[in-house]
Amino acid sequence: MRRLWDGLLSLLAAIITAAICGVPSWFTYQAIAAGLAPTWAWAGVIALAGVGLLMTIAFLRKAAAGVSPSRDRPRR
Repeated sequence: MRRLWDGLLSLLAAIITAAICGVPSWFTYQAIAAGLAPTWAWAGVIALAGVGLLMTIAFLRKAAAGVSPSRDRPRR
């Protein structure tokens, strides 16, 4: 039961991370495409999206293993 709960918490952390990093990346992309933001803003979009993707994948791996978001190994 504990692993299921920890997995759900990690899944929730993955969803929140994707939203926190994905939404600003998407709107910055839209601003660049519309000409409202300078082209050097691509560096920020790529960095934020990359970090968000890595963190989301890490949380999803923890969710699959039943590990809490704040732990390295499953609880006993």
